[in-house]
Amino acid sequence: MTTPRNRTEACPIEEFMDMLRGRWKVFILWELIQAPRRSGELRKSIPPVTQKVFVEQLRDLEDNGLVKRTVFPTVPPRVEYEVTKLGQSLRGILKDMCHWSSANIEKIRECRRTRRLELVEK
Repeated sequence: MTTPRNRTEACPIEEFMDMLRGRWKVFILWELIQAPRRSGELRKSIPPVTQKVFVEQLRDLEDNGLVKRTVFPTVPPRVEYEVTKLGQSLRGILKDMCHWSSANIEKIRECRRTRRLELVEK
């Protein structure tokens, strides 16, 4: 019988996955790695997402030290997001994930099709 671990005993990969959990965080992070963006510009550069979820995902990235939010004292206030040095360190990982996906997506799709056919035939 295994004993459940508490958060302080979580393995590093579990912590990493928790940090990037959320459908839009990787998209947001990738866009900010390319260049700082204003909120509206950033939101338009990723797939459609509700304002509520967009803000939640940005706040989580900020809480984890991957994104920095700057409010400029103008009227109306201008908000800009940029990736931190820590966030920038994920560039290679995200790039490798993209390359892996591009190289393997057809194999994955074929496996999915085969599996669906197997399930239908049962």
